[in-house]
Amino acid sequence: MLTYRLLKNHAGLLLTGDYQTLRALHEVIHNVNERSPLVLNTEGAFLGLAYDVRKAYEGQRRKVKPPDGYPEIGPRFGVEILWPVLLWQSRVLRASMGFIDTSKHMQANAYALEAVIQDGLKEDFGAALGESVIFEWERIDPAHPFPEEALQSRTPLFCSWTKAQRKAGIVGLIASFSPMYSTLYPIWLRNGATGLVSPQEFKNWENAECPDPKW
Repeated sequence: MLTYRLLKNHAGLLLTGDYQTLRALHEVIHNVNERSPLVLNTEGAFLGLAYDVRKAYEGQRRKVKPPDGYPEIGPRFGVEILWPVLLWQSRVLRASMGFIDTSKHMQANAYALEAVIQDGLKEDFGAALGESVIFEWERIDPAHPFPEEALQSRTPLFCSWTKAQRKAGIVGLIASFSPMYSTLYPIWLRNGATGLVSPQEFKNWENAECPDPKW
């Protein structure tokens, strides 16, 4: 089964699983990548999730030993993924399944990934803030090209933030995946919203290299 460990500084998740579980998830992502009408660039950021999962089960990322006294659990494998990237990738996976025929096997793998993400968000940011992040995450619309383009600025900005900045800004950053964000930002600001990120700040980080996320 899929499990997780939180990364340091609110950076994201170490997504973990046994070989067979990760191999199955990899196959589902590849299947969706090839068939989804929402994935216009089949070599793009969504396929990066399959790449990360494959590197994990091949033992090229993180190896997790079984707990002391429980050798029967066997080895597990993991890969670190930043919150903004993982939230967008998982939304592409879920939304794509509404446009293609899927099996119960495929749905089970998608739900398992989403369950890990939900639990991780609540543990990392607390129940109330975690629910707010989940609300914005589920509003991401992968049918629009803007969210994928937005990753080019949101990811390096997120990496540059401190732990405190990530906690304060995570909701606003995920909300900014909306193509209407630049229009809505001044309205929300006038209405007293907090934790928002200026559209100009995102522009300053477009296509920048990602700093060390200190995870």
